[in-house]
Amino acid sequence: MLQWTEKFETGHPLIDAQHRMLISYVNRLEDLSGNTNPSREEVELVLRFIEFLEDYLLMHFKAEEDCMYRFRCPAHYDNQRAHGEFLDFFRGFKRQFGIEGYRPEVVRELFDACIAWIQRHILRIDVQLRSCQTRIFSPNPPE
Repeated sequence: MLQWTEKFETGHPLIDAQHRMLISYVNRLEDLSGNTNPSREEVELVLRFIEFLEDYLLMHFKAEEDCMYRFRCPAHYDNQRAHGEFLDFFRGFKRQFGIEGYRPEVVRELFDACIAWIQRHILRIDVQLRSCQTRIFSPNPPE
């Protein structure tokens, strides 16, 4: 289970709230990823998670990219590229899930990819937004 800590903070309230929500949903997926005999409700939960994640990615990535662009964050282009790569992965996963259906190893693949994404992407790219906002909102910005 992944716990939200201040090391994930970007300093932007909306982006941080969206990241917290993602972590909460991904943590729920972990419980389902090892279930070899899921109930109908558990399979539906996975399907709802996939729908949530697709909507989340499209909405969140746009908001985050707009924010980084607005604050002239130097990680803006790396962020866009990484978002495109994760969307490609997710779309491939969704196709695979549509063909194969619920299998614990497929659900675990999605869980592992989400955890790796959160740890790699948020902690290396998204947090760079913090210093950009500080610089712009500082009472004595550098000249």
